[in-house]
Amino acid sequence: MSFTVFLSDDALEDFEDVIDYYGLISETVRTKFIKRFDKTMIILSENPYYQIRYDNIRLKQVKGFPILLHFIVYTETQTVVIYGVRHGKQNPENYPKP
Repeated sequence: MSFTVFLSDDALEDFEDVIDYYGLISETVRTKFIKRFDKTMIILSENPYYQIRYDNIRLKQVKGFPILLHFIVYTETQTVVIYGVRHGKQNPENYPKP
């Protein structure tokens, strides 16, 4: 059973901000983040049932980076929608809402 994973418009904007930031540090770090992000998307498509953390939102860390994907699993349609790509130390009051 495979899920389709989508980025919301806000999550896409977050993702672009993160890769821009890592690009300022190093092109190598930027490339490594993109590869790890892609691997995380594959993992979510295979098994998205991580613990619910708030407002029906689940979190998955991008391995090796302090970045969390904030997402909801929609079992009826076999989809996962990512609502935010955020630093793990960010204030929870600023977490994305669906």
